[in-house]
Amino acid sequence: MPKDDTFLQNEIKALTCPLQICTDLLQELGATEEKLQNRPKVAFSASLGSNGYFGPVNTDVTLVYKNVFINVGDAYQQATGIFIAPVRGVYYFSFFYHSGTKHGTGLALYRNGKHVALTKNNPSTDSPENGGNGLTLLLEKGVQVYMVLQNGRYIWDSENVTVFSGFLINLKKLNK
Repeated sequence: MPKDDTFLQNEIKALTCPLQICTDLLQELGATEEKLQNRPKVAFSASLGSNGYFGPVNTDVTLVYKNVFINVGDAYQQATGIFIAPVRGVYYFSFFYHSGTKHGTGLALYRNGKHVALTKNNPSTDSPENGGNGLTLLLEKGVQVYMVLQNGRYIWDSENVTVFSGFLINLKKLNK
């Protein structure tokens, strides 16, 4: 019988090491999950919320996207149309438009008052025009991002065809 006890003790020892590895991995996963849950969550998407043409405008105009689909983290300001970065990080933005027919559209993404990206089309007689753009930006906390309809241009919205969206990809810590 002592041989059996020795055999069982060796088996228990052999299982103890993998069990400790699994326990350590579970603790690491728990810590990672907690970090992810505590990470800021930022995402928004909104359409103009109008029905028909807006414009022409006689000066550049910040667009206010009133029909908000989602605003996780409340960084998109529905009253002004401005997204304010709540944390330093890498963000992705996209914007799409429909211009209808016969009218040109010029839609620009701005960061703190500076033009960053553009999508536009000239008046057309053949069919309605659509366009869009997207980009990834490193933003500091408090930076404002918004869309501008350019002087003399029109934009069309119906059934949510003119949309502005963005989300936080990851946090970016300052290198010290």
